[in-house]
Amino acid sequence: MVNVGCVAKVIAETRPELLTRFNLLSNLVGALAALHDLGKISPGFQRKCPEWLEQNGLLEIDRNGCWDTGTEPDHGKVSHASIQDFLVKQGCPRKVVKHIAAILGAHHGRLKYLPNDRGIRPPSIKPIVESVSDINWETERQECAQRVWDFFAVGDCPKEEFSGDSFSIWWLAGLTSVADWIGSDERFFPAEFEVEGDDNLSRAHHALESIGFFPTVVIPNLSFEQIFGFSPNEMQTKALSSIIEPGVYVIEAPMGMGKTEAALGVAYNLLSAGKAGGIYFALPTQATSNRIHLRMDEFLRRISSTVGGSRLIHGSSWLLKDELEYKPAVNSAKEKPTEDARGGRDWFVSAKRALLAPFGVGTIDQALLGVVAAKHFFVRHFALAGKVVILDEVHSYDLYTGTLIDKLIMTLEGLGCTVIVLSATLTGKRRDQIVSTHADENVELPYPLISGRTENNILDPVSAAAPKSHNVEVEFRGSGAAVEGALRTARKGGAVLWICNTVGTAQKYFNRFKGLVAGDLPLGLLHSRFPHWRREELEQNWMERFGKEGETRCGCILVSTQIVEQSVDLDADLLITELAPTDMLLQRIGRLWRHDRGNRPVASSRIYILEEEVSLNDLYGMSAEKIKKSLGNKSFVYDPYILLRTLKVWRDRSEILIPKEIRSVIEATYQELWDEPEQWQVLSDENYAKTCAYRQKALMSSNVWQAALEDQEGVQTRLNETPTVAMVLCRNITGKEVQFVDDTSSEFSSDGFIFAMAKAVHRNLVKVPEYCFVHVESCPELDEYIYEKQCIGVVDKGGRVIVKGLKDKVRLHYSNEIGLYIEKLSGKEEV
Repeated sequence: MVNVGCVAKVIAETRPELLTRFNLLSNLVGALAALHDLGKISPGFQRKCPEWLEQNGLLEIDRNGCWDTGTEPDHGKVSHASIQDFLVKQGCPRKVVKHIAAILGAHHGRLKYLPNDRGIRPPSIKPIVESVSDINWETERQECAQRVWDFFAVGDCPKEEFSGDSFSIWWLAGLTSVADWIGSDERFFPAEFEVEGDDNLSRAHHALESIGFFPTVVIPNLSFEQIFGFSPNEMQTKALSSIIEPGVYVIEAPMGMGKTEAALGVAYNLLSAGKAGGIYFALPTQATSNRIHLRMDEFLRRISSTVGGSRLIHGSSWLLKDELEYKPAVNSAKEKPTEDARGGRDWFVSAKRALLAPFGVGTIDQALLGVVAAKHFFVRHFALAGKVVILDEVHSYDLYTGTLIDKLIMTLEGLGCTVIVLSATLTGKRRDQIVSTHADENVELPYPLISGRTENNILDPVSAAAPKSHNVEVEFRGSGAAVEGALRTARKGGAVLWICNTVGTAQKYFNRFKGLVAGDLPLGLLHSRFPHWRREELEQNWMERFGKEGETRCGCILVSTQIVEQSVDLDADLLITELAPTDMLLQRIGRLWRHDRGNRPVASSRIYILEEEVSLNDLYGMSAEKIKKSLGNKSFVYDPYILLRTLKVWRDRSEILIPKEIRSVIEATYQELWDEPEQWQVLSDENYAKTCAYRQKALMSSNVWQAALEDQEGVQTRLNETPTVAMVLCRNITGKEVQFVDDTSSEFSSDGFIFAMAKAVHRNLVKVPEYCFVHVESCPELDEYIYEKQCIGVVDKGGRVIVKGLKDKVRLHYSNEIGLYIEKLSGKEEV
């Protein structure tokens, strides 16, 4: 307990600005964190180690006292009860103590009992249990708590700092869990170490230094040009002068204008001034995170000589590590790590550690898991407190995720963060939901625009000069004509980007091109149903080919899903896309003619939008159900009503000026209209009802005192109406040995978690829609590595994936070229 308290005290002292903000002293923080394990002084916990019972002559007492049935096995609940009693005796107000006790008892990630003024009474502290063993367990707990309290020389009790709606309560909860994991790491605190004194603090300092918890020292007084290699434009200059203290800010500017550099430049200034403790850059997808991660590392090399780089944080980022970075404590050689040890391992090995590191890049989901009632949500509160948090492309989320983002922004603001929202395509309504500008809603604000608020006031919006507008030709084409145009451009040396709305559609067009190019043109496919190792290879190849330098640039065609539509530096000569909402179309256009090139093989910047099966006039007169059917699979990806509004805005356009017309086409798509066809209004009503339901579901998910959700990226943070199964793709399984599709081999071990096997499993994993299965037959050996529905798929020599539990009319196929392909059969006909 003292080890953990010392770790918490030292961590707290590294962030004096947060202690000041929350009106706390580090000694109090250390003492409270140390009390978290008070409940281990209980028969229900002590009997979990039979060797200890035997060594201390307690086996008979255990049996006679019925410790196996009459006691509370969860020491967190016992901690809750005893801590509350102890703090009340110290003179702390009950209205404060009840919350402290609840969150300290929840250090394993779940709230055990809701705060209660009168305290709680789990079974393990019933008098009858204590009389059988002749041990007064509650007296022992209270004496131990007093020793801890005296060790940390706590002065006054907390009075008002830890109310139920305070941000400090969750910061303390997160700090306690993290300190518990570090204090339980036997690399720094071996089991035989029992000294109570200065050595505890010195070991805590050593542990934190070893894992990089101390603040980063940045090189002072660097100019924007020294950091990024070029002079700032007007938008970047005004961002630097406007955002000078913690608060919430929105930077609206066209694609490719340097919003990323503007945000990082602001972050550097705040780090230099001691107004921030780190950076977390949150993006919509794993692919965009991977690319920004490289740019962040270059930024860090320029501003500090001591930072090793940023942490990449999303569901697959930990696969880039070479070794296990956490050694959980166990009680005996035969014992497997407990749930708490596994929780610590998950955080320190997996993507989640990036949030704890000073600098991280990853998906927005990892931050959003701090505002839904997911396990260990409060660790994310602690991890992000006081940082600069950059939220990229906020426009691209539905109302469920959007509602969570609003809650996240409010939470981060309360934790002393600087929140910088970046977007090219916000509507005025959405901007005002994030940070009100107090502007007349009938007046169109300038673009680019910087707006924001601090705790004390709302800033006057700051405009900046837009780059010179360029013309993009817009043409609706049937798929046949679009394919011909793509081939013609590629054969002239052009780089063609074809973006689809679903994986199946992307695979269909890739196969179509494959039969036409006959190997004479580079042809690529990118989507989410490649295993991690293969997707990593493909992304590296195609991001470089379409990148700014483009050393391998030549005539080529890349077919992709939405994973390339934003926050990636792709530069296409011709863009072909399925219909998508206006903001998505504009983001896709941001990948077109992105850089100045003097030798493009085409004369003009052009986008082909694929024609719908029926005309806009026909859509005016169709029923709502027929409209959705005519729009095809894209109506499951995007709201049908928004697709209709988008089609109406774009159908008669032959060109668009970028960035001059960005704001006007966005507002035209989302403005309220009263003269639409009746069936369009039906779809509009459905959209409204759905958004209300989404908002309510988000509010329920974020009720941290009531809900209890799993800690899964993309499951709690995105409204996923198509549940998936994690399938590990293998070539062969012989006994315990598995040969994976990446041609590596590994063995399952009876000793539990093996890091090398964990990497192999997740590098060869794909997500398959659950609707493909009658039932999912899981592999018990994978339970240690995958905490969701999972199964194994064996790929035969012909590419057929053999997996148990599939529906009769579903076939799965895999190849390194096309990824996982789902074939649906209706009788003998393919659909």
